[in-house]
Amino acid sequence: MKISENSAEELPVPAEQGASGWPVPPQPVAPWWHTAIVLAVILGVSVLSSVQAKEALLAQHHLKHYAFTMAWELALAALAWWGIRMRRIPIRQLLGERRAGVKAWLTDFGVALIFWLMASVVLAAISSLLRLLHLLRVQKAVMAIAPQTGWEIVTWVALSITAGIVEEFVFRGYLLQQFSSIGNRLWLGVLVSSLLFGAAHGYEGVGAMIAIVAFGAMFCALTIQRKSLRAGMMAHAWHDSLTGILLAIAKHLRMI
Repeated sequence: MKISENSAEELPVPAEQGASGWPVPPQPVAPWWHTAIVLAVILGVSVLSSVQAKEALLAQHHLKHYAFTMAWELALAALAWWGIRMRRIPIRQLLGERRAGVKAWLTDFGVALIFWLMASVVLAAISSLLRLLHLLRVQKAVMAIAPQTGWEIVTWVALSITAGIVEEFVFRGYLLQQFSSIGNRLWLGVLVSSLLFGAAHGYEGVGAMIAIVAFGAMFCALTIQRKSLRAGMMAHAWHDSLTGILLAIAKHLRMI
């Protein structure tokens, strides 16, 4: 449908045009019935993956598992995009400020690296506490899906980059802004999107899900501070990539 020039004034203002309240939008970024579908899909897949998270099954056919997971991530991104398209919300509104140039990219890279180091320390402390409370056990499912061959490592990195981009777009973009629009409450968006981020990782177990909720909240803080998803996407992608590579090395050296 063609939009007339006069109707352009009614469209939401993208972040780069000076939306000072980002990431709190003046209205929901998608219909609420659509958000209900997104939540049902995320939670349904999480429950299904937790039921099927058997070490023997996950340890087989890694490349097929990675390809299927990548397809799921892309489908989730398409689902979120469909929702904002119905409200005529530009993707830039979810991505945040546009900062072009090599210097801006390097700055985000540096910020992402510092964030990741600090978040790793916090996650280590949380994991230690959860182990003391007997809520966190050895994550055999995660170890089982770790890459082993060269091609598996390459595919794992591709999957990690896809997951970093898509999950930040969905959880710190779509969901953070959608729930923050309720009464202009940013804290509500942070809380709900972080809880959902943890709940989406059912195959890792309850203890790991609690730690991932905290990880999600830290990613929200990074997004808000940078007014952009880019640094979070970088940190998320290399966190997942490095986790898989380190597990692959540990397996090769028979350390696990």
